[in-house]
Amino acid sequence: MYFWNTKALSEDIKNNNLTDNDWKNYYLAGSIIITISMYLTSISPRIDMTSVLTEAILMIGILIFGVSITFNTHQDNDSSIGSYISKMTALSLPLMVKFFVLAFVVGLLFGIAEAADISNELIQTWGIVVMSVSIQSLLFWRLNVHLASINT
Repeated sequence: MYFWNTKALSEDIKNNNLTDNDWKNYYLAGSIIITISMYLTSISPRIDMTSVLTEAILMIGILIFGVSITFNTHQDNDSSIGSYISKMTALSLPLMVKFFVLAFVVGLLFGIAEAADISNELIQTWGIVVMSVSIQSLLFWRLNVHLASINT
């Protein structure tokens, strides 16, 4: 199982080197990361509903666009919907690990800035929106790159 090396995982998918148990493990690990992330975000809920609404609208738009683009890239080589979902699940794991580390570092920097009183709540609130939207965009971009490499 790859937790960081998405390129090697793409090669294994391309060469059909993953077992059914591997696919299950990628789904399980991704689900654990998503569950942990939900609890971590609930520790410090946001108060500014405008930023939350803006983020939600942008995230839904990116999700629709990202799934459409990655599905079209997938269909260039394989028309199986099950294969698409498996590939997306497996490839998402190492990307989620990388973005989780990035989000942790950015959150740590936000905390340091707040403790040093060099940042205000407005900057942090909108900084979270920018970070979330950027990560979602980067996720679909990297997924599409790896799906395209699997197709070659």
